[in-house]
Amino acid sequence: MIRAQSKSNVCGNRVHIRQWERYDTLVFDRWPRYSDPFNRLWNVPRSSEFEPDSLLPQSNVRRVWAIENHRRQLIGRISLREIDLQLRQARLGISLGAPYVGQGMGTEALALFLDHFFDVMDFLMMRLDVAAFNYRAIRCYEKLGFCHIDSEWRNAGYDASLRLLNDPDYREFTPFFRRNGRGTLVQFLEMEISRDQWHTRRFDERKKQSGSL
Repeated sequence: MIRAQSKSNVCGNRVHIRQWERYDTLVFDRWPRYSDPFNRLWNVPRSSEFEPDSLLPQSNVRRVWAIENHRRQLIGRISLREIDLQLRQARLGISLGAPYVGQGMGTEALALFLDHFFDVMDFLMMRLDVAAFNYRAIRCYEKLGFCHIDSEWRNAGYDASLRLLNDPDYREFTPFFRRNGRGTLVQFLEMEISRDQWHTRRFDERKKQSGSL
C-alpha cells in the first residue's frame, strides 16, 4: 500500500524538500523566465493526458513538494502525477528557477526525493518524460540512473519560438522537430527507474565512496 505523503522535511547537504504551500505559488510565479527560447516547449502535454482514463481519480492525483536551499529560499518544485496505487508507480515533474540551474542542486534534490519516493512512500517505479533537446535535464536523469525506454512526437502547434529553427544558430536542435500540416512536432523521451535499480545504484555508490570498488 502506498503510504500517505509525509509531512516531515527531507534534508540534504544543500537542499531540503517539504510540502508545497499556497504562498510558494506566488514566489514561483515571480521567478525570472528562462532565457532558452524553446523553454515553453519543454512542457508540451502528452496526448494520453487528454484521454478519458486520465480523468480517473487514481490517475489524476497530483502531489507537489517545494525544494529549498540552505537559506530556506524556494528554488524549485517536485510533483507526482498519474499516480497508480495498484501498480505503485507515478510520473515525475521537476523544475528549478532559472537562477538556480547548473549548480547541481536539482540532481541533489531529485536523489533525495527518490529515496523518499521508494523507501518512505513505498513506490516501485518512477517514470518521466523530457523534451529530447533539453540536454541539461537528460544529463541529470541519466546521472541518477534513469533508463530510456521510448520516445514520442508531440504537437507543439505554431509556437512563435519555432521560427528560430530556421536560424543557423539553432541548427543542432532541428533533429528534434518535425513539421506537418498541423504545425510542428517535438520529440520527447520516456525514461524510468525502478526501486531495485535505484537501490542497486545507491549500494554501488556507497561501496565506491568507501573505497570498496
